[in-house]
Amino acid sequence: MTDGFQKHGIDHLSASSINLWTNAPDVWVMQYLHGLRTPMGPAPWRGICVEDAVVHTLMGGSEQEAIQMAHDKFDKRFMLGDEATTKERNMIQPMIQQSVEELMEFGKPEFPEDGKQEKISITAKGDGWSIPVIGFLDIVYPQHGLVIDLKTTGRVPSKMSAEHQLQRAIYQKAKGNMGVKFLYVSGKKSALLEDGDVNETLARAKKQIGRMEAFLRHCDKETAKAIVPTNPSSFYWRGSEQLYEEFYG
Repeated sequence: MTDGFQKHGIDHLSASSINLWTNAPDVWVMQYLHGLRTPMGPAPWRGICVEDAVVHTLMGGSEQEAIQMAHDKFDKRFMLGDEATTKERNMIQPMIQQSVEELMEFGKPEFPEDGKQEKISITAKGDGWSIPVIGFLDIVYPQHGLVIDLKTTGRVPSKMSAEHQLQRAIYQKAKGNMGVKFLYVSGKKSALLEDGDVNETLARAKKQIGRMEAFLRHCDKETAKAIVPTNPSSFYWRGSEQLYEEFYG
C-alpha cells in the first residue's frame, strides 16, 4: 500500500519542512506539492553569508578576507537602497566578529572530506509509513563532543523557539553521543542554548508528521491546494503577496 509520502514523491523531511507544515500549511502545499517557493529575503541570506565567513575564519582563513567575501556575496544577491536591506548588510561584520570570538576557543571544526556540511538522518515511523528526517550540521567539534548550530538574529532569545528546539532534537537524536547547542548571535550579544526535552519534542513532531501523511494520503495536489487553510497575513507571505494571489486567488 502506498503511503502519503510515496504518493507525492516526498522521500524525506527536515525540521524546516515539519515546522512549515505546522505553522503555514498553505505555504507548505505550494512549496512541497506544487514546487513553488517564496523568495529568500535579505535576513536569511545575511545568515548564510555570515556562516560561510565564520567557517572560513575558524578553519584558519583571514577574518578580514572573510568579511569582504561575505559582503560581496550579499551584494551579488541584493542591491542596496532600501532601509531593510542596508540594515541586514550592516550586521554582517559584527555578527562574524562576535561568532568567531565565541567559537575560536574550541579550535578548528571538522568537516567531511568533501568540505560540505555533515548530513544526519533519523527515521520517523507510523502506521504503515516511515520517512527519513534529515539535517545538515553547521559546526562539529569531535574533540569536544559538541555540535554547534549558528543562528544569526536581530535579538538574542533567552529560550529557544519551538521550531529551533525541534531542529536541535533531530540533531541530538542523530548524534546521541555528542552535545548539541545553538549559538545565537546578534552582533552585540550571543548565547549558547540547548532547550527542550528531546524525546518529548520528537514525540510531538511525530504526531505532526502523522497528520501530514494522512493529509497527503487522502489528497491529490490540486485537492490539497483547494482545501488547505490559507493565511495571507502570515509573515511567511511577507514580500510574496503577489505570489499568494497568483497561486491561491
